[in-house]
Amino acid sequence: MKITDTHNKPSEGHKLEVFLSGFGSEFNQGFISKNDYNEWINNKENLAQTYSVIQISLWNQFCIDYLEKDGYWDISDVSAFTALHFDLAFIEIYIEDKLFFSGKISDLMNKHFDEDEITKSKNVSKDYGKSFLPEDWDNFFTPESFNKRNNKLVTTLTAENFEVSGLLEFKSSFDINKFGLITVSTDEMGYGKDHGDYIIGFTYDNSDVYLEFPGGVGPQNSPVFH
Repeated sequence: MKITDTHNKPSEGHKLEVFLSGFGSEFNQGFISKNDYNEWINNKENLAQTYSVIQISLWNQFCIDYLEKDGYWDISDVSAFTALHFDLAFIEIYIEDKLFFSGKISDLMNKHFDEDEITKSKNVSKDYGKSFLPEDWDNFFTPESFNKRNNKLVTTLTAENFEVSGLLEFKSSFDINKFGLITVSTDEMGYGKDHGDYIIGFTYDNSDVYLEFPGGVGPQNSPVFH
């Protein structure tokens, strides 16, 4: 069972509510042509002189002015998601409005799980990104190989703080061993470069809750090209 509307309260049963907060990102990956990449290299200094530092990013303005896109988020044919950074997230778990746990994800694992992972967690990276792992990893990322490629993979991340929550109903007594996180791993997307693991939801006893992140755009670091 998949629950996406996390704020409609269930009609009966026990209530599990999870709050997550901390640093996160809107993550996008997509391909642009070699010519478009060269346009970026040749024009980013002009953009810096034309536009205020208040702008989301020079890359966002380049996407609008030169690529005729609505914004950076339109370069996302490889992967796209918004989520909380796994290692930096703070979690609170409430059962029937009573606090069960509060702390970092690592603290949750240390206190309630014997292994180095939450065994009921789900990795759904394939639902949010495509993988194009290079056959020859060492040579693929050399400057010579990059210059020969007709298409360049662009990776962009915003830098944001999120506070999100989800709610679901369960029937029997609460068992933390039935709880898990729904995650995505960026090294399973694009060319396999690791930009971190992220949390997009949680699961309990085979019921999934996907967290609703606020819309809009956030401040952005410089794009990464491969």
